[in-house]
Amino acid sequence: MSAPPLARRAPVVVPDSDYIVCEECDAVYRARPLASDAVLRCRRCGATLARGHALPLDGQLALTLGALAVFLIGSLSPIVTLELKGNHSQATLLEATRLTWESGAHVVAVLSLLTAFVFPLLVIVLRLWVMVPLVLRRPVPLLAPAMRSLNWVLRWSMVEVFMLGVLIAVVRSAGVTHVVFGAGIFAYMALTVLLTAIYAAGLQGLWTEAARRC
Repeated sequence: MSAPPLARRAPVVVPDSDYIVCEECDAVYRARPLASDAVLRCRRCGATLARGHALPLDGQLALTLGALAVFLIGSLSPIVTLELKGNHSQATLLEATRLTWESGAHVVAVLSLLTAFVFPLLVIVLRLWVMVPLVLRRPVPLLAPAMRSLNWVLRWSMVEVFMLGVLIAVVRSAGVTHVVFGAGIFAYMALTVLLTAIYAAGLQGLWTEAARRC
């Protein structure tokens, strides 16, 4: 049974009573253990309350550190190299974004920068901000703002959309120039897989661990 709505906008576990608060409609449910492939949904609105995950907290931290490593490689390495009549042209993500801006496509440049660089970086940094103290069994500074920010940026990190755009551009360019994939494109492929695994873990486990530290 659900209790009356509470003034909450992020899923939490109340440590004294072990309840879960729905982030969409604020319904309250009693927390219970989940299997690694289980999903707990709100009876009122159908939103996802929690997801089971096979990896413990330190394993999820390893995923996040791996995502940070491949993100740095993908951001600093050339994505593709174009060869045409002996001329070589290569660019990193940031350089490609700058060239897009200079060409006059300001909206495309800003959206590319936000969804493929800024938001994925914020997801990784915010998760590290929360997870490192939890693994070290210490309180998390500014826990509530960090978790609310993480819940928001998770919705806007779209590395897979960036990857699709790059692949479409490569296919269209293949007929007029020779395309060589750079280290950046493979790093972003790995980042897409790692971020998908991170998203699958959800945030409920972090709230639960943080509640135990309170």
